[in-house]
Amino acid sequence: MDGSQNTSEITENDTFIILQKIQDMRRYAYPIMMRWSIAEKYAVGNDMMHCMNELLELAVAVRWKHFKKTTLTDLDIKNKTLQVYIKDAFELKILKGISSYKEWTRRSQEIGKLIGGYIQTVNGTAAGNTANQQQKASRSSRGRYSR
Repeated sequence: MDGSQNTSEITENDTFIILQKIQDMRRYAYPIMMRWSIAEKYAVGNDMMHCMNELLELAVAVRWKHFKKTTLTDLDIKNKTLQVYIKDAFELKILKGISSYKEWTRRSQEIGKLIGGYIQTVNGTAAGNTANQQQKASRSSRGRYSR
């Protein structure tokens, strides 16, 4: 098995883990949000749940897209947006207690680390391909004009 197939297997597994972690976070968040007051649900809860739904959609897209860089960047940005929502909810006293805030933050940071690792894997593979393409181009030009 060559290195490109191995990288492909690693990244598909990473995508599955990211998808699973997002689903776990949604399952954790939903019952908590249902206990919030109606005003809190509509003011902050809807935005947070919408953000998590978009994270889920982007994770599914990353899993099936051939070119992943842009979608991974969007996924990372959406996760950082969710982290801001979590911080705002805590500061507005919607997330009650430091332990609740820490759990939400831990889950989001874990997803962020997985995304970051996946981005590095994709960028490393892309950088290797670019270097190989440049080497091939320089070889073909030398062969054409050198004696």
